[in-house]
Amino acid sequence: MNGMTRRDPGKRLIGLELLRFLAAVGVLVWHYQHFLFVGSVQTSPDWNRMPFYWLLTPFYSYGYAGVELFWCLSGFIFTWKYGAAIGRAGLSFGRFALLRFSRLYPLHLLTLLIVAALQWIYFTRHGQTFVYVLNDIPHFVMNVFFANYWGFQSGESFNGPSWSVSAEVLIYVIFFWVTRYAGAGWRVDLLALAGITVAAWLAKAAFGIKLSFSGAGTFFYLGALTCHLNDWVATLRRSSQGRVAMGCVALITVSVMLVATHALKIAGVSLAMFPAAVLLVQVGGAPDGQRAKTWLTNLGNLTYASYMIHFPMQLAVVLVLGDVAQSLIYSGWFLIAYLGSVLALAVCVFRWIERPAQDWLRRQVR
Repeated sequence: MNGMTRRDPGKRLIGLELLRFLAAVGVLVWHYQHFLFVGSVQTSPDWNRMPFYWLLTPFYSYGYAGVELFWCLSGFIFTWKYGAAIGRAGLSFGRFALLRFSRLYPLHLLTLLIVAALQWIYFTRHGQTFVYVLNDIPHFVMNVFFANYWGFQSGESFNGPSWSVSAEVLIYVIFFWVTRYAGAGWRVDLLALAGITVAAWLAKAAFGIKLSFSGAGTFFYLGALTCHLNDWVATLRRSSQGRVAMGCVALITVSVMLVATHALKIAGVSLAMFPAAVLLVQVGGAPDGQRAKTWLTNLGNLTYASYMIHFPMQLAVVLVLGDVAQSLIYSGWFLIAYLGSVLALAVCVFRWIERPAQDWLRRQVR
């Protein structure tokens, strides 16, 4: 599969933008239950009363799995965009690090500082912090260095959802050096996946240590292998590509049924279902219309901002509304206002903070 197609590193993978957006919405809906927290204790939700439960049941029940889909998408995109460049030593680690740092860190730091300030206000009123309790100096330092989920932490802290980004950052480093010294082929990525799996098992079995970033590594390299598989599928005839797409649909359908009937947990099913979903949108092709492409691109641009700002927004809402937020959680209008506000603010953050900060940092190091 290696080298069968010539990838365009600058190409927007339009089909994946929709998956990124759906993963983000899944996490937003899953974390909607934060409004049921009093301090760090959650009151039991009445799931059947949750707004639009008939429609959003998968997100209410399994929205947290959107994080794993994010990781899988990252593996695909990084292999597509950076694999060949790193493998032939055309991209230095410094440049690679700058590209990722400028993309992720400004918003991470900003939301960290905002949450620290808001948690201090919440603590002065209630004598405890909201949802995440590990808001001490050691965990603040870990967050500053994006190391809040590298294995040194005692749990999630400050802007809690950033844990998944922290874990992924460490996988970026592993990906770069593995690719630089071993190449960008599917065999290398398969060995990397096996190595992370074995390392996680040995650490747990021999030392009782859970490698917190191993999940990110597993799904990242599943995404990388999906990219190689997509290269091979692209060499097939359209009829054969259609059969591959139908196979992906069948696999996703069976996976959903197994989870819905509680025959298997989503933690196991997602190992096959998410790569199948990624491959399906690639094989299916991007929409032809420029308007559709623009919409999908804009939706994809909102994912990181919405993911990073939704907890600070929840904390701010709880500070303003107090206990009233708990009585509003079963209102459909409250859910719509929450999701709409997060996405609207994400547009502003992307345009006026995230993108300008990224461009400014990259200009400084040219």
